[in-house]
Amino acid sequence: MCLILTVVFLVLSFQAMMDNEWPFALIYGLLTLFFVWLLQNNVRAVLIHKGRCSPGGCSLFSFFKRSDKKPDDEDLGNQ
Repeated sequence: MCLILTVVFLVLSFQAMMDNEWPFALIYGLLTLFFVWLLQNNVRAVLIHKGRCSPGGCSLFSFFKRSDKKPDDEDLGNQ
């Protein structure tokens, strides 16, 4: 959802700049930055949940790092 809203407000911002409507371009640009910030927070939360980066911080390389394999619970099938 954040990605879609980011693209929509980015397009609206560019259209307002092309029409020389600078106040609307500024408002749409600020909304675009807000949704980019929300999007990066969501990506960071998912990376922390998957174990690809620590809660203390993430780097760009954490996105490409493989997470550790978790042992399968084999006892569930025997019940």
